[in-house]
Amino acid sequence: MLYLILCILFNALLVFIFKLYQVYRIRTFQAIVINYVICLFTGALFDQSALPIITQNIGASWMWASWLLGSLFIGGFYLIAITTQRIGVSAATVAMKTSLVIPVLFSLLILQNTLKDYTFLNYLGMALALVAIVVTSRRSKTEEVGSLSLMDWALPVIVFFSAGAGDVIINYTNDQLLQPEQAGAFTISTFAASAAIGSLVLLYQVIVKKVPFEKKNLVAGIGLGIPNFFSIYFLVKALSAFQNDGAFLYPVNNIGIILVATLGGMLFFKERLTKSGWFGLLLAVTALLLISYQEVVQILF
Repeated sequence: MLYLILCILFNALLVFIFKLYQVYRIRTFQAIVINYVICLFTGALFDQSALPIITQNIGASWMWASWLLGSLFIGGFYLIAITTQRIGVSAATVAMKTSLVIPVLFSLLILQNTLKDYTFLNYLGMALALVAIVVTSRRSKTEEVGSLSLMDWALPVIVFFSAGAGDVIINYTNDQLLQPEQAGAFTISTFAASAAIGSLVLLYQVIVKKVPFEKKNLVAGIGLGIPNFFSIYFLVKALSAFQNDGAFLYPVNNIGIILVATLGGMLFFKERLTKSGWFGLLLAVTALLLISYQEVVQILF
C-alpha cells in the first residue's frame, strides 16, 4: 500500500508542477526534455545497481519494451500539450485519465491477474470511476476554441490510446518480463529512451528552427525530473506489491491522483470547485470504495 500512496503523491506533484509552468511561461517541451535527463541521473543515484543490470541485459525483451515505452512517454507529453492548446485542458485531462479502462481490461482479459473474484459492485465502481474522472475534469467555464480540423478532433483519441498503451506496456512487462530487482533498471532505460528522442528533437528546434533555449526551462526541467522518476518507479513497485492486478491498481491510482491534485489545487492554488466538481469528487470516493470494498471490509473487520 505504501508504494501505491507514494505513486499517487508523486503523480499529483507533477500536476502541481505543470500548473506552475503556466504561471512562469515555461516552454513545456524544453523542460520535458531536461526532465528526462534528470530522471536518468536520479535513477542512477537512487538505484546504483540499475546500470550494471542494464549493461548485462542489452537486447533483453524488457529493454525493448522500455524503449517503446520511452517513445510513448515523450510523444504522449507532446500530444497532451498540443491537445491542451488546440482543444482545451478538459479534453486533454479526460482523454488521459479515462485511458485507465485500457489497462484494466488488459489485466482482466489478457493477463488475468486478479487478487480477488470481481463482483458486480467492483465493476460498478470501475464504471463510476470513469464517470467521476469526466465530471471532475470539467471546468466551470466552457473553453472556447476556434474551428477544429479533423486532426484536432482526433487528438484526444490519440492521447487516450497512447496513455492506455503506456500503462499496458508497464503492466505486461512487469508481469511477464521483469524481475522485482530490475524495476530501477527498467525505469532508467525507459527515461533514457525519452531523453535520447527528446534531445534530438530539441537540437533540431534550437539549431534549425532557431527556437531560443531559456535558462528557466532548465530549472523547470530539473524540478519536474525528480518526481517524474519516482512516479514511474513506484508505479512499477506498486504493481508488484499487488501481484500485477492492474484492474484494481489503475482505477484506485488514477482516482487517488485526482483527489490529491484537487485538494492540493484548493490549498496551494486557491482553486474553487463547481457543483459538478464536488459531485465528481463524491463519485470518485464512492468508486474507490466499490472497487476495493473487499479490502476495506477486511481492514475494518
